[in-house]
Amino acid sequence: MRRAVPFAIAVSVAVSVVAVACSSGSNPPPVDSAGSGSGSGSGSGALGFGSACTTVSDTSTECTSHVCTNTFNMFPTPVCSQKCTVLGGSDTTCPSGSMGQKCNQQGYCRP
Repeated sequence: MRRAVPFAIAVSVAVSVVAVACSSGSNPPPVDSAGSGSGSGSGSGALGFGSACTTVSDTSTECTSHVCTNTFNMFPTPVCSQKCTVLGGSDTTCPSGSMGQKCNQQGYCRP
């Protein structure tokens, strides 16, 4: 004879799973205070290093650096970055981000 899980317990577990899934990764990426929200007044290139952007491109008109990338898995949206050459290491051409002046394996500075 099979025992059925009480309906209340099943609903409680389902609600808990949904709550955890919806809450993880909901924090926006950190934004560099220098340059975010400031710009030339023309509306292009106003987003600073680490700001969320929408159009992934190395010629983005959204970002001051003209680089909007989605190469960082830990960020929920693409972010403004800049190109670098010391793949996977410290690169003095990168602005200081959450891990210092870090260049990822794809050649973008980590915010």
